[in-house]
Amino acid sequence: MENFFNTLLVIFKKELHDALRDRRSLRMAFLPPIYFVGTFVGTVFLILHLQNEANGKGSEPIQLSVLGAEYLPPLTDWLQEQGVKVHKVGDDAYRQVEQKKLDYVLIIPKEAEQQFATGESVVAWLAYDATNSKIQTSISFIKQQIWSWNSRMGSLRLLSRGISPAVVSPLYLREMNIASDQKMGFFVMASLPMFLILSVFIGSVGFTADMTAGERERRSLESLLITPASSAAIIMGKWLTCLVLTFAVLLVELALLAVAFAFIPFNQLGLRVDVSVLDLLGIFAALTSLAVIAVSLQQMIAIFARSFKDAQTYMGVIIFIPMLPMMYTMINPGASEPWFAWVPVLGHQAVVKDLLLGSSLDVIALVKFWLVAIPLAALLLVFTANQLRKPKIVYG
Repeated sequence: MENFFNTLLVIFKKELHDALRDRRSLRMAFLPPIYFVGTFVGTVFLILHLQNEANGKGSEPIQLSVLGAEYLPPLTDWLQEQGVKVHKVGDDAYRQVEQKKLDYVLIIPKEAEQQFATGESVVAWLAYDATNSKIQTSISFIKQQIWSWNSRMGSLRLLSRGISPAVVSPLYLREMNIASDQKMGFFVMASLPMFLILSVFIGSVGFTADMTAGERERRSLESLLITPASSAAIIMGKWLTCLVLTFAVLLVELALLAVAFAFIPFNQLGLRVDVSVLDLLGIFAALTSLAVIAVSLQQMIAIFARSFKDAQTYMGVIIFIPMLPMMYTMINPGASEPWFAWVPVLGHQAVVKDLLLGSSLDVIALVKFWLVAIPLAALLLVFTANQLRKPKIVYG
């Protein structure tokens, strides 16, 4: 047994040294976490930008060209109070919209002044090209503000005639959202569990393919097999190397997330995201058991590949494994059952989600993860080790 562990340690050191010298595989391993975190940060800032535009609080105020602004000053004054920059235009405003010189224009007729003074309804026109997707946010904000002004003016007219505005509004519906700000914040971070689980499955794909199919293609696997080292020691040494590298990739991604959480202005979205370093370490602890299974599965698939390229192609199927529980949770949102912890990926996703929502780490769930991961990984490793001595695997 002592000889087994000594051999395993030697193979582990050798494979780790070779892996750290392989710059291409290192880039393949550590670029996805940067990409995932960058995508998450970009998505949050995009949501923030769209929200600011919808509220008229973008980097630049919404511009509105108005024909006949002098005929309905209360409306234009209201729009300017809401942050809209009003510009007066000439009588050819409609033609300018047709010629795409203006994106949109509000047309107020001359009779609007007299109609408004006498309490009549005024018909104004908002001319724009509905196929222009760039102006939809501005148009929606302008229409929203016009309807708000319309409602206020209607209420004032009723009050001036001694009629309560409640007469025309028999029901007021008020929403009561019982979800905390932190739970609402998870909708912004809904992609994080999938990104973290994907990192576990693809973190060491390049290394695994190179240590098995790559060595088989280069004929260096034969020289390793003629040594006194057992198949189990060889597979375990390679597996342990890939597992350590997967842990490193996951730690890098969690470190980048910690930096992102510290600088993203979630408060501007009206959300409270409180993910501490301890929560991130809890996520790492939860995903370690999944990494044990993922790396074992990668080795089993790669051992049947004839070349490095074939191995990467075969292991591309692994990406679909985290997608299955995502599809289940999309069909059954909010579903959370005790048996989830016994299902790899599904249970891990539930625990990661709870930690991002501010819940404490479920130690019992961690125990269940390992009770499933250890025998499953051992079964995969034993099967892979048995394949290693077969001539069809070694020589193709």
